[in-house]
Amino acid sequence: MASYSLRCNLPDNRRNMENIVAAADPDAFFKEEGKIDYQIEIFVTIDSKGIACRGKIGGLQQAEISFIDTEIINLSYSASDYEQRKKEVVRRGILELLNKIGTPKLPWGILTGVRPTKIYHYLRDLGFSSWEVKNKLEGQFLLSTEKALLLAAVGETQRPWLKAAAKKISVYIGIPFCPTKCGYCSFASYPLATHSHLIKGFLEALAYEIKAIGKALQLVDLPLVSLYIGGGTPTVLSHLQLKELLALISRNFSIAGAMEFTVEAGRPDTLDQDKLRILKEFGVTRVSVNPQTLNAQTLVRIGRQHTLGELEKAVQLVREVKIPCLNMDMIIGLPGEEEEDWENTLQRLFSYQAENITIHTLAPKRAAAWDFSQIKNKIEEAKVSGWLSQAAQKMQAKGYYPYYLYRQRRSVAGQENIGYTSKGWEGLYNILMMEERSIILGLGGGGMTKWFDRSTLKVTRTPNPKCPATYQGRIQELVAEKVNKLLRSVN
Repeated sequence: MASYSLRCNLPDNRRNMENIVAAADPDAFFKEEGKIDYQIEIFVTIDSKGIACRGKIGGLQQAEISFIDTEIINLSYSASDYEQRKKEVVRRGILELLNKIGTPKLPWGILTGVRPTKIYHYLRDLGFSSWEVKNKLEGQFLLSTEKALLLAAVGETQRPWLKAAAKKISVYIGIPFCPTKCGYCSFASYPLATHSHLIKGFLEALAYEIKAIGKALQLVDLPLVSLYIGGGTPTVLSHLQLKELLALISRNFSIAGAMEFTVEAGRPDTLDQDKLRILKEFGVTRVSVNPQTLNAQTLVRIGRQHTLGELEKAVQLVREVKIPCLNMDMIIGLPGEEEEDWENTLQRLFSYQAENITIHTLAPKRAAAWDFSQIKNKIEEAKVSGWLSQAAQKMQAKGYYPYYLYRQRRSVAGQENIGYTSKGWEGLYNILMMEERSIILGLGGGGMTKWFDRSTLKVTRTPNPKCPATYQGRIQELVAEKVNKLLRSVN
C-alpha cells in the first residue's frame, strides 16, 4: 500500500485527483504529513492555445510531464465544457505521471465513472463524427484503442434506441428478496431464510405505490416505453403473489404500448412452467436467467443453490412458453476459475441460443459477504483482461454485438460489464438506465427514480429504501414526494 500527497493549483480538485490515483492504484491512501511515498503536483494554466498542464511526481520515484490540450479550443465547445475539461486535464496529468514511473496503463484511461458511454453521446451530440470521437477518446482521455472502438460500437448501436425512447418514461420495480445471498453481491437482496416474513407487508406497500404512480401517469403526457421488474429475484414470489402483482401492474400501467417488459428470473431454482406461463400471460417479453457460471463447484463457493439440471430445465421452459427474449449473465474472474471454466460456461450459453448474453467482470464490493482481501491475490488480473478480450471475439464470431456497458469501482483489472445481443434484441431498459436520457421511475425496494431534465441533460435521483421494512414504513411519504416531482417535471 502506497501513500500519496496531492496538490493542484486549481481549487475543488481533491476528489477528482484521488479518483484517478485510486483507479491506477486501488490500495492507495492519501496523507499530507509524515512519511509519504509519492508527492504529486499538478499546475494548470489556460490561454488562447488551450489548457496547459505541467506536473511532477517525487518520492520513491521521480518524473515530470507537460502537455497542452489544444483540442478544447474547437468552436463546438462551450464555457461549461472548458470547466469540465480542466478536471479531465488534471486527471490526465496524474495518469501520465503514474505511467511514467511504471504504473500499468488503464484500459479506460481517465474515465473513472460507471457510464463511459455518456461522454461518447455528448461528443456526438456536439456534432463530432464517430471516428472523431474515437480519436478524442484515445488522445484526450487516454483510452486504449480496444476500449475506444468498443465505446464507439456501443454508442452507435444505442443512438437510434435513445431517439425512439425520447419523451417517454420507463418504470423499474424492485423485489428485494432472494433465495440466498451470493457472496459477491451488494444489491438490495434479502435471503428468504431471514426475511420471508416481510414479503406480505412489502407487497402491500408496493401495491399502494403502483396504484399512486399509475394514477399520476394518467395525468402526464409521457407514454410508457419499458418496464423492468428486478431485485433481488422477483420469481421468489409464490405463483399467487406473482400473478396478483402482474395483474396489478397491468391494471395501472399501459403495458400494451411499451416496447419491452422484462422480469429478472435470475435464479433458475425459482422457475417452473406455471410461473413462466404467468409471465407470458401478462405480456412479459424478456426474462433473465442468470447462471453466472456452469462450474458446479464455483456455484457452491459463490452461494448459489441451483443445479445445472435446474438451469437446463429453466431455459427449456422459457422456450416452451415462447417468451421472446432470453438474457443470460455470466461472470469472468470468479475465484478458482480458469480459462476452461468460463469458456465452458460461454459455450453452453451459446447452445441455449440466448438472445442476450451479459458478460460481467468480477468486482469486489464492500457490502458483499465475501472478504475480498482474502481472495484478491488469487485473481490474476492480466489473465482476466485477456479472457475478456477472448470472450469478445467469441461473441462476435457467433453474431453477437455489444449494445450497452457499464463499469464498477474496483472491477478486476479495471475492466467492464458488457451486454451483448443478437440482431434486433437490444435490451431497451438497460440502455435507458445507463445513458440516463429519459425519466425512470423506480418503485419497490431499492428502486432509484431518475429525473431527467431535457434542457440541461442533468439527472437528479430519488431513492427508495432497500430494506423492505423501512420501505413499508415510509411508503406514503415516498409516494407523495415522487408523485409531486412527476407532476412538476412535465409542467
